[in-house]
Amino acid sequence: MEWAARHAKGSKAWAILKAKKTGKKVVAYDETTATSYTVANPDGTLTTDLTSGPERVWRGGKWRKVDVTLTRSGDGTVKAKEHPNGLRLAGKGGTTARSLAAAREATPRDLVTLGSGDQAVTLQWKGGLPTPELDGTTARYRDAVPGADVIVEATRTGFEQFVEIKRRPSGSYSYTLPVKAKGLKARANQDGAVTFTDAKTGRRRATLPAPVMWDASVDKRSGEHTRRARVAMKVVNKGTGRIDLVVAPSADFLADPTTKYPVTVDPSTSALASTFDTYVQRGETVDLSTDTELDFGNPGTTNADGTTRVARSFIHWNTTPIQDALIVDTNLALWNFHSGNTDCTAQSWTVWDTTAASTSSRWTSQPTWNQEYHSSTQTRGNPNCTSTQPDGWINADVDTLVQSWASAKATRGYMGLRAATDDPLAWKRVNSGNATTNQPKLTVTYNYRPSDGTDRQAGAPFKSYAGVWAVNTTTPTLRDTFTDPDGDTVNGTFQVYDAATNTPISTPAGDGLLVSSFGPQGQPVSVVVPAGQLKDGKTYKFRTNAYDGTHYNLSWSPWTEFVVDTTAPGEPSPVSSAQYPEGGYGGGSGQSGTWTATTASDANRLRYRVDGEDPDPDAGATGRGTWQTVNTTTSSAGTSGSFAVTPTTDGAHQVETQAVDRADNVGATNEYGFIAGAAPATRSHKVDITLNAPVTTALDPADWNNPYPAFGWDGWDTATSSGNMTVDAPPALSPKKRITKAGGVTLTMIPQKQRTPAAAEALRQYRKQHKSPTDAAPLAASSYTGPVLDPSWCDPTNINQKSFIRRTEACLLFTWGAEATSPQGIYRQYWDVMWQVKLDPKGNTIKTFLQMYPLMPTVQEQWPSSPKAMAFNVVTGCRNGGCTSGTGFDWETGRTPSWSSGLDQHLAQGTADFTWDGSVTNAAGLKDKDLSKVLSLLVGASFSTDTPDLVVTQDKVSSGPFNIRCDKVYTSSGCVIPSYSPGYSMNSKKFPAAAAHAWLIQNRLAPEFFGQTPVTPLQYMPNKTRNAAGASGAGRSETANRYRVCYGAAANKMVYRTDTALHPELSGSNKDSRSCDEYSFNATYQSAGMPTTEGGKNPRPVSDALQGRECVQTYEKKLPDGTYRLYDDERYAAPTWDETCGRSSMSLNVNSLSMSRFGSFASTFRLLDKDTYWVDIDGFQDCDATADVIKCAQRP
Repeated sequence: MEWAARHAKGSKAWAILKAKKTGKKVVAYDETTATSYTVANPDGTLTTDLTSGPERVWRGGKWRKVDVTLTRSGDGTVKAKEHPNGLRLAGKGGTTARSLAAAREATPRDLVTLGSGDQAVTLQWKGGLPTPELDGTTARYRDAVPGADVIVEATRTGFEQFVEIKRRPSGSYSYTLPVKAKGLKARANQDGAVTFTDAKTGRRRATLPAPVMWDASVDKRSGEHTRRARVAMKVVNKGTGRIDLVVAPSADFLADPTTKYPVTVDPSTSALASTFDTYVQRGETVDLSTDTELDFGNPGTTNADGTTRVARSFIHWNTTPIQDALIVDTNLALWNFHSGNTDCTAQSWTVWDTTAASTSSRWTSQPTWNQEYHSSTQTRGNPNCTSTQPDGWINADVDTLVQSWASAKATRGYMGLRAATDDPLAWKRVNSGNATTNQPKLTVTYNYRPSDGTDRQAGAPFKSYAGVWAVNTTTPTLRDTFTDPDGDTVNGTFQVYDAATNTPISTPAGDGLLVSSFGPQGQPVSVVVPAGQLKDGKTYKFRTNAYDGTHYNLSWSPWTEFVVDTTAPGEPSPVSSAQYPEGGYGGGSGQSGTWTATTASDANRLRYRVDGEDPDPDAGATGRGTWQTVNTTTSSAGTSGSFAVTPTTDGAHQVETQAVDRADNVGATNEYGFIAGAAPATRSHKVDITLNAPVTTALDPADWNNPYPAFGWDGWDTATSSGNMTVDAPPALSPKKRITKAGGVTLTMIPQKQRTPAAAEALRQYRKQHKSPTDAAPLAASSYTGPVLDPSWCDPTNINQKSFIRRTEACLLFTWGAEATSPQGIYRQYWDVMWQVKLDPKGNTIKTFLQMYPLMPTVQEQWPSSPKAMAFNVVTGCRNGGCTSGTGFDWETGRTPSWSSGLDQHLAQGTADFTWDGSVTNAAGLKDKDLSKVLSLLVGASFSTDTPDLVVTQDKVSSGPFNIRCDKVYTSSGCVIPSYSPGYSMNSKKFPAAAAHAWLIQNRLAPEFFGQTPVTPLQYMPNKTRNAAGASGAGRSETANRYRVCYGAAANKMVYRTDTALHPELSGSNKDSRSCDEYSFNATYQSAGMPTTEGGKNPRPVSDALQGRECVQTYEKKLPDGTYRLYDDERYAAPTWDETCGRSSMSLNVNSLSMSRFGSFASTFRLLDKDTYWVDIDGFQDCDATADVIKCAQRP
């Protein structure tokens, strides 16, 4: 509110901003007063005109320029046009007195009224008054008494009332001026003056100086009426605010023959204000503050005692508008209407700092002259120098003096004016603040330093206790708010010290200094303490200083302390409720319960919420439940907090609690589950699996990458099987032949599950020729060269070899044939062919090996002999692009694929390498399908013959496509065979409970969905950024699946059992807590939490109504004898075995660590979205997965 008020329309800050924006001066009209007027300049400075008297008056809802010109009203009275104190004069009235004696007896009538209401002062005249003659600011009542005129001259602050005696009276001369002042008191002063004070407050309101009289003579040099005399004035208090002023001009002065008539008698009256000016003159003993002029210097005249009549002047300025300002420029302007420089030379005058003057100031009791600051030689007002020095302004630069007032934040500036010498040439007379025009003016241009900071804070969380801020980071933000009256942007310099040692921290600028960026004034600016300087648990302090781009604030702020507290309080424990025991049944809907949570001693608050711990990813990740806070209390028993909760429904609920300390560090969450309502009837367990104790040192088993039949090859139909797949289990269906009819020659290429009998016999004969001792014994290394795969599972000479694949390797068998039917007679020849493919999972190389061995034909079918009776040109590559161009094979010397007859039985062997070119489906995409590409490998051959009269018109044959896939999803690029399903091997010895739970769901429920073999795999679902699940393919978060199974609606969420076995020994921190273990895993398409509309493959995902309650519910428990069991949870209905998921109350260590290797498994085998894999679980072979009650024990 304060900032808004300072920047409201009309304020200085508002005017500065508008002036900068428009490039024009703008009035800060809220700053306008009777004696000051402020404008904002386009350069951001302010200029204020100060006057010693009122320059304007507030009337009719606006400021009006003071104008004391007298005007006649319709009723004949006279008033000043715009007088600060509402000056009013009498019109014609009554009969003028015929003598002074008659006047003394006449009824008084109002002559002049100054002010209004209770604050009015009215000067009366006895006797009638003629019609006043008006001349500007003067009203003359001619011959108001015989031989004398009554004259009233309006001044800026009051009036002067003269009696002008036009001829020498014949005797004594006196008259009475009655005064009315209803709300004022009049007090006669010792010097003959009268002061009017407020009757209630005692505050001085007006003054009437002791009257003086002068004749018509004028000193030529000084311009003064030098023949002057005191006038006797008696004050008669008549009560009720009435007094009589009995004025008795000096009879001697009037009778003196040297007195030159007319003689003027002057009792002036002036209203008192916050500004003030006066002068003192040697020889004068009366108050001169109501004069319309200020004099300084030596007028060249002397007093009766021969002393010079030196004068000095004093002006009070209202300096409130420039308090604490930085002065840019000043100008003191005085209207000089008379000077004593008869030689027309410029004469110096000086400007001083003084103490305050008053109506009591006299030559003999002057204010203290503190210091001379400035001087000027400007001179005007010499009647003899009118061509060069007419009446006009004389000016002085008073920057230093005004800056001293501003720096002192003074509300008043006290200025003294003196001539530089006592030479009469330096005499000057200038207008005072009572003058009707051209009063003294001080023009000040200035701006401001930024202010002290008003709101030093440290955070986060920006909270203080007993004046000390607490921060929860070692790189806290320090901030402060600085205002700048000029509206400039500001920055802050922050200095940070260690409070204990009183030494600065290390900063780039040194001395603990940090400097913020510039920001709008009135708004916080901040710095961040650099890393490595603060330590947890220690107290520091900082102070600030502001800078607006031009000026610094002159002083530092006070120190502000903050303590670094980055350590969160521990998890509340224990947490208890008598009405709702943890993990069990109690109470019911609408029944209130009270919870008490014990916290660490540094926790000052306890947060809690009900059924709100898990945000639903399908609902925009909005967390349910609202955190509420209670204060903790500390007693001899410790620190704790209590609160009440009323469940609104029966069923599962969870209360979470967190301890919070002074720095807003929030501790770990205690999750307290309970079930509202009556407990179900007791029943027997349907799952009772005895588990081994975890072996913390058990090594992780190798993941499954064993060769298995290449039933995913495009040349074969999809195979189905049951039970564990072994390397000896072939596909169930037959392969498909690929045939090319080439004129008189027909070429065939037949994929084989394993070597045919003819191929086995041919190789057997070959092995005999090469002296292999047995069919199983390997041939000598020199007998065959070039294979790219391990012969332990892909041996070119193994007569029992089968077609196998692994994740990056393929061992594929074919029978190739050539049959000539023209000319008459049939020539047939077949070859056993092995094609090996080896991929690089961390690179782009594709290696292949090909072996061809001719099978022995019958005598009748033998191909006739000729040098190149049968020859092949074999190539390999990618059918659909993505590879370097297909290449021919590099054949071993003497082992080329060219045979001279059917009796030629030599072996052909060669290799061919090429690479993936790095292209992907959509390089700009983020999904796995975008950043990968399926490449269709093939091997093909063209056939030629030099057999006479045999023409080959179509000589090519190729295999069906063998798909591989290369991707750029992981850190390094690489290629795999996506049809191969690797196996993730769970560490059953180290994590028995997780393995048992997964085995139970895999094997007891419908097995085709749960990944127990490569034939019934799971499908991998990576994170939402990578997967293309969902109706639109935008992806689905795996946590959304987990949410529906483990958490979901409050009544369906898992309530952890308090007797869940924990295994802190598995963690390096020796800590553990309870968690929800679900199977199938949440990051699979088989998760029961994934709806089919989102692409889920579970045949019956959990419903919206019951969610995870539809799963088989289990938990691990440690019995008193130290043994561990996996039980079904008797708090729920017994399993029917028709469920499609499982969830288990399980140790978090067991749950998370058992799958901690999965990320490495996925990257090793380059699992992409929807890739298949299975889970290999050992140790439960003795368990009957078909029984209704599963009661067994894990193998040692």
